[in-house]
Order: sequence, then structure tokens, then C-alpha cells
Amino acid sequence: IAREIQMSMLPKTFPPFPDRTDFDLYAAIEPAREVGGDFYDFFLLDDRNLVFVIGDVSDKGVPAALFMAVTKTLIKAVAQQGHAPGEILTRVNRELVAGNASAMFATVFLGILHTATGRVLYANGGHNPPLVLRAQGPVHYLDLAGGTLVGALEGLTYETKELLLAPGDALFLYTDGVTESVNREEALFSEERLQETLEALNGNSPADTVAGVKAAAQAFAAGMPQADDIALFMVRFTGV
Repeated sequence: IAREIQMSMLPKTFPPFPDRTDFDLYAAIEPAREVGGDFYDFFLLDDRNLVFVIGDVSDKGVPAALFMAVTKTLIKAVAQQGHAPGEILTRVNRELVAGNASAMFATVFLGILHTATGRVLYANGGHNPPLVLRAQGPVHYLDLAGGTLVGALEGLTYETKELLLAPGDALFLYTDGVTESVNREEALFSEERLQETLEALNGNSPADTVAGVKAAAQAFAAGMPQADDIALFMVRFTGV
């Protein structure tokens, strides 16, 4: 049931905007046996602003899937009011805390890409740092100082930060089911291995990059059971 709720809430048609040449994106999710409430979403606010989000709910099973559904729905509703990412997370946190008797929470990273200029406004709610894939330059993690879990505490405010993507640059978002994949020696796939994998894949399409990271994590685990959901998302600014 949890898997059905989770999968029914996530966009799965790619390419989602086949007429657009100014950006390219792809996403995938691999639910664990005990679904953990990972989610992603993306939608156009207007002709020039693309919202994208990835998140990971604290609990497992049906409660996590339901909390994921509420969180995802709130984010889209607030974003469509025209707020900056920090204000979106501030308002979503306020709503989640008010009705959260079970004390659940989610990590969330939210960005808005201006598709004409490559400017990305973003805010972080305790989520793993995305990686920046430069067309000319190394792959590196985005600096995400600060940012608290969404839905956990009253009265939080979230900061909006800015990143500029040049044509060909991309952002890669993920949940910790990737970096915390475990092999038979109980070693973690790790943030370092993810960065190395993306460096080797840099220049590929979002679809091929997501598939490559997924394959690398599965090969590393070598048949070990998947302990947590794996969600992957990549968006590339083409500027065309």
C-alpha cells in the first residue's frame, strides 16, 4: 500500500516537457522493501520558472507515504503562490508542525530554475547537498550551511540562496539511500564514491546519468538487500 501511494504521487513521464529545449531533466525512484517516503517533484510555475524538489520522510511504511503525500502537496500549493524557496519551506514547515501529532518530519531540498538565465534560487531543509556538474570544471557538492528538518520544530525560517548555472551545467539531487547503500563488507557507497561516479558520467544526459548512478550503487551493493528508498533527480540548464 505504501509503495502504491508513493508511486502514484510521483511524475513518471519522461521527457515531461518535450517541447522545451532550454532545460532537460530526469528522475527515478527505487523503493525499498519497507518504503521510506522518498519523493521528488517538478513543475513549471510559468514559462520561465521550473520548480524542482526532492525529499525524504523520517518514518517507514504507510505513515511515511501519507506524510510524503501531504508534504509534496503543500510544497506545490505554496510554490504556486509565487514565493521564494526559503519562504516556501517556512510556510510548509508551519503547516506540517501544526498538524503533526506523530512528530514526523522530512528532509527537503527545493530549487527554482529560471530557464532563460540559469539562475537557481534554492533552500534546504536538512537534506543531503546536491552536486553541481559543470560543463567546464569539476563536479562538486553545493555548500548547504544551515537548514533544519521540515515539520520538526515550530517557528523555523529558511534562507533562500542563489546559484548560477552556465549552459551545459547541471544539478544532481539524491536521497541518502544512495550514499548509504551497503556492500557485503558493510562499507557505505558514500558521498565520495557518488562524486567520483558523477565525475565519470559528467557530460551524459540526465537520463543516462541517473541510470549510471543507480547501476553503480546496485553494483556496489552486490545483491545486498536495499535498506532504504533511493531517489535520484537531475536537471541540466541548456540555455537553448
